[in-house]
Amino acid sequence: MSGTLVAVVCALAFAMTVWAVVTVALDKRVQRPHLVGLAVVELALLVLVVSAVVALVTGTRPVELATSIAYLVVAPFMIPAATFWTLADRSRPSTLVLAVGCFAVVVVVYRMYLLFEVTA
Repeated sequence: MSGTLVAVVCALAFAMTVWAVVTVALDKRVQRPHLVGLAVVELALLVLVVSAVVALVTGTRPVELATSIAYLVVAPFMIPAATFWTLADRSRPSTLVLAVGCFAVVVVVYRMYLLFEVTA
């Protein structure tokens, strides 16, 4: 797993977290530019997941294999779930769900990176 790709995904997701918090502070709703930003984060995350799956298939085995696979399965669904919740609710606090979802991506991706760095 590439440390550079992990850094890019974490930076993008953290930027979306900050943007969502600013949106809540300004008492605004999620708009189309937010959705484009989320799509960019999701695309970068999918590239990271594919590279991690390729690493697993080619022989890299993290010590906690089951946890690593769980992170690979769950990570791509975090942004869409938070986005659907935010768009379905449309209240001001629902945008905080988007911020939490984006920050959770940062945490999961970094944890996945740490697990892949410790290989058996």
